[in-house]
Amino acid sequence: MLFKNGNKVTVNNTQITTYVGVDTKIEGTVITKTSLRVDGSIVGGVCADGTVVVSKSGYIKGNVIAQNIVVAGKVDGNLQIKDKTNIEPTGTVIGDISTSRILIDEESTFQGNCNMKRSEKAELEEVEELNETRKPEPAAEEPEKKTPVRRKNGRSKIKESDKG
Repeated sequence: MLFKNGNKVTVNNTQITTYVGVDTKIEGTVITKTSLRVDGSIVGGVCADGTVVVSKSGYIKGNVIAQNIVVAGKVDGNLQIKDKTNIEPTGTVIGDISTSRILIDEESTFQGNCNMKRSEKAELEEVEELNETRKPEPAAEEPEKKTPVRRKNGRSKIKESDKG
């Protein structure tokens, strides 16, 4: 969800620090170490360490590599998203998507292939959980073995044998 608080814009608790305004067109690759909101257009690729938000008026023609993406506008290119892809009701994606998690609204448009892969964090958590449930229980002490031994008088005596 998109929230505005004064001059700060946040998406799912992520602060957006880089903006492409509605009347702005960028030609070339945009690279940012933070999150990006596109209200205008970018013709070229986008590479963001944070979340990319394409608003209703936003348009990207090119491939996008990011941690997360929210598409309410249009993306014409492939998406390589590390965590979550969200296509809103007004959103359109024409291209292939590679992501860990995806939410596509029934009113949105998606034309392409989708490859779902688990995030490294989710895989590590699952392995740790399996390791916790599969910890071997401490070995119970083996009961001492007793074997009968015949005495000279013909009576049996039980002898404790050594563990081997």
